[in-house]
Order: sequence, then structure tokens, then C-alpha cells
Amino acid sequence: MTDDFFGKMTRRTALRLGLGGLAAASFPFIHTSAWGETGVEGKTIGFSMSFSNLEWIKLQQAGVVETAKKYGMKSIVYDGGDQPTKEIQNIEDLVTRKVDAILISTYYADAIRPAIKEVNRAGIPIIVLSSPLATGSEFACHLATDTLATAREVGKYYVQRLNGKGRVVQIDGKPGSLINQQRGKGWHEVIDANPGIKVVSHLVANYDRQQALKVMEDALQANSEIDAVFCHNDDMALGAIQAAREAGRLKNMWFTGYDGLTVDALQAIDRGDLAATWEYAPFGVEAVEAAVRVLQKKPIPKTIKFASPIITKENLAQWYDSATKKRRAMASRLTAAIPA
Repeated sequence: MTDDFFGKMTRRTALRLGLGGLAAASFPFIHTSAWGETGVEGKTIGFSMSFSNLEWIKLQQAGVVETAKKYGMKSIVYDGGDQPTKEIQNIEDLVTRKVDAILISTYYADAIRPAIKEVNRAGIPIIVLSSPLATGSEFACHLATDTLATAREVGKYYVQRLNGKGRVVQIDGKPGSLINQQRGKGWHEVIDANPGIKVVSHLVANYDRQQALKVMEDALQANSEIDAVFCHNDDMALGAIQAAREAGRLKNMWFTGYDGLTVDALQAIDRGDLAATWEYAPFGVEAVEAAVRVLQKKPIPKTIKFASPIITKENLAQWYDSATKKRRAMASRLTAAIPA
């Protein structure tokens, strides 16, 4: 891990009067932490996410809820339903609830800027998960990875494995996501410097497996020769693999993804269908632990960047137990980096 110490009442009127709403949800998730009693029992953590239909975000949410429970804290969870206006309302409601800290996982940093200002004015600490907030926003800690650097490593993997020559399909996630943009940018910085590698189809599937299946079907019809498929997450890679399998062309190409979290993806690596993925931690557990430190008024770096290691069949056992067919429990990266 690297550490960057590197006529109706309006909602804003309600904020001033201290009124609000509540929503909560939970998913089972196994995660271990070395931190014990912390003195934050009874406090409330608010968690706002742009949407919740991706496996990565579901695991993020589960990590938040379960870890808050572990520390004796309450959690209020809001799903923006992929609508920035709803996300703004959700964050403002967390302010009216006077939560002790707010965790934010957003794909719409610019759009939610007004709500972030409300949080800042209320003096509630913010922990940012993955994508950064808009420039000028105040926050206590930002948990992320060096996505651009990782994407360059992925590009080097392609150059080496293709021996500098090949025809590649690229399947994009959500175009508005900064993380998605960086995954493409870093990869292209390397690929575009190697003229023997051609991107024959550049498609968008919004991180969705079914959409990836459909666009990959189109790519297969348009290209009689494909050597590799670069996907911006594992779900899309699994959809692309399914399309290639159904077309009888699976063995003619190889696939990579990002995240390395779901059993489906790890089993695909075990079978040899998915050549590699790069782990992208959901940060849910670490975000709560960061909030605990902030509430304890303990020092914490403003930005913490986690490693994003490659997962292949050769090192798969570190992440996946083939005997039980389960993902191994993930130790908290924050605990390892910052002793209690």
C-alpha cells in the first residue's frame, strides 16, 4: 500500500430547522479489523451513494453497515438511484439528521457540490470513497487508489502479453465516472505508444454485465479477429466472456477486468476464462474506520491511496479458496497502514 500523506417547506429550509428523513439497508459481508472498543458507540454514520446496482457498490455498502455495527454505531444509508438531484436530497437529509460523520461515494461530484457545501457549513466530517469530490470541497479523508498508475500497468500487461501486436476490444464503464476515465486514459497512454496494437472496437456498457454481453456480440460480428478484450470492471468482462463463449470464439481471445471482489470473477480466473483483474477495494470498511479516527480526533492522512494488485491464476489463492469456493476475508488496509 502507498499512503499519500501525501408554499411547501424547501429542503434547505428543513436543514435550517433540523428536520429530515431516514433510510437504511444492509448486506452481509465478512471483514476483519484489529481495532477494538473505540469510544464512538452510539454515534451515527451517514452513507450516501449515487446508486447501488453494482456488485462493487453493494460490497462497499455492506462494509459500511457491518463495520459501523461492529463499532456500536448506527448507520443511515441512502441510495441516489443514479439521480444527482436525489443524491443532493439524501446528503441534505443526513445533515438534518445531525449525523456525526458522512461517507460519500459519488459519480456526480460537480452536481452534488451544493449538498457538500451544506455538510461543510454544518461542520460534519466527510470521508470520501473512491472518486474525489469537486475542487474546493472540504473533507476529512479521501480513500482511493492510484487509478491512473494502475491503468498504465494494465497497458504494459497488454503490450507484454500481445508482444506489441494485436487487435483489442475496449469496453468502457460509466463515461461520467472519473475512475472510469482514468482507467481508459492510463491504459491508452501505453497502448497508443505501441502502433502494433489496434483498438478495433471501443464500446460502452456502464459497468453492467448484460450491456457488456450485448456490445460484445456486436464487436464479435464486426471483427473476425480479436486477440484481447480490455474491460473496465469484472462484471463487464464476465458479460463479454459469455458473448464470446456463445459465439464459439472464447479460446481465440483473452479478457481482463477490474475489481477482483466477486466470487464469479475469481472463479472465472480459476477456470482460465478471465486472464487477470486488478483489485479495487470498495473501501466501505476502511471508510468507517477512518471516520472512527476522525471522531476520536486522532490524526489521519488527508488522502490515502491503496495498492491495486494484479490477480491471476498464479496468485489466485491469496484471494480465493478453491476448496470452499469462497473469497477469502479481507483484512482492513487502514488498520495495517495506521496503527490504532
